[in-house]
Amino acid sequence: MQLWNPRLVPMFLWGLGISLLLFSSPCPAQENSATLEGEQPSESAVDVYLLSGQSNMQGSGRVADLPASWLEPIESVRFWNGTDFEVLTPSVTRSAARVEQFGPEVGFAREMAELAPERTIYLIKFFRSGQPLHHGWNGNQWAGPDPGPGRANFYPGLDADDPNQGRHYRDMMTVAQAAWRHLEQQGLEPRLRGIVWMQGEQDSKHEQSAGEYAASLAQFKQRTEQDLHSDSVPFVFGQVLPHSPPLPRFTHRDLIRAQQQAVDMRSGAPESTVGCWMVSTDGMPLLNDTVHYDARGQAMLGQAFALGMLQAQGMLDAQASQAESNPPNP
Repeated sequence: MQLWNPRLVPMFLWGLGISLLLFSSPCPAQENSATLEGEQPSESAVDVYLLSGQSNMQGSGRVADLPASWLEPIESVRFWNGTDFEVLTPSVTRSAARVEQFGPEVGFAREMAELAPERTIYLIKFFRSGQPLHHGWNGNQWAGPDPGPGRANFYPGLDADDPNQGRHYRDMMTVAQAAWRHLEQQGLEPRLRGIVWMQGEQDSKHEQSAGEYAASLAQFKQRTEQDLHSDSVPFVFGQVLPHSPPLPRFTHRDLIRAQQQAVDMRSGAPESTVGCWMVSTDGMPLLNDTVHYDARGQAMLGQAFALGMLQAQGMLDAQASQAESNPPNP
């Protein structure tokens, strides 16, 4: 079974994948300079990626539909299981709601390991199926335009002490910070290297949450970085609801997709946010419900996230290098 089918994904992404694989294979040592340019990390520093979102981050792909080669342990990738970081092994590691299922973490891990096999990376995954980002939502109910305490959403609040911070965001931080402490207790220095986000279906059901989605993403990125004591990192997210026409409940599908395009750092739009990088999901195969990705779609989504992560980091590094070479006039 061929999971990565160039006929099912944008041709530019397919071409990029081939180029990166060919470039990295003979010179694996160059990868660190490309993604960690200008840094001199200590020997105890480790790279951590946070993956979060709703049901398509959770994953509905069936492990049984993966080829045998995809079931092998990914030796350079560690996955947080709530008590320890284990080698990510599909069919053994419970990375979705059930061990028989998987989400984009598998394709992401395999692609990152393929492009940089000498690096060990640590993945933390958190999901809440069917849940919103915007502060106006309380689970599946629209509670009003203004923030409120105790709501079931991913709203990060204005700061760590904001009483209106969403319950899902707090739970996500509890999981991430527990993983952080575990690494520190092992004598390691965890550093956030990127955020992967797959969410938005719920926010597409109301005009305000859909129309403010770019601002919501930018705030979520900034607040997550603050709470994990990180500098700005790539924030890679998938464009939601590729199937057209959408199901009737996704009333503002086109609006939220436009907001996702606008927040991308390449868009040139007023909403464009440094570090934000949208991955197109058009053509990735779905289940019959036309909302959730099947095994092939989940594998492709994860691979696209990995390539997007490296692209975003490459662009950030290039911008930083250009700024150093052309300092502003005093």
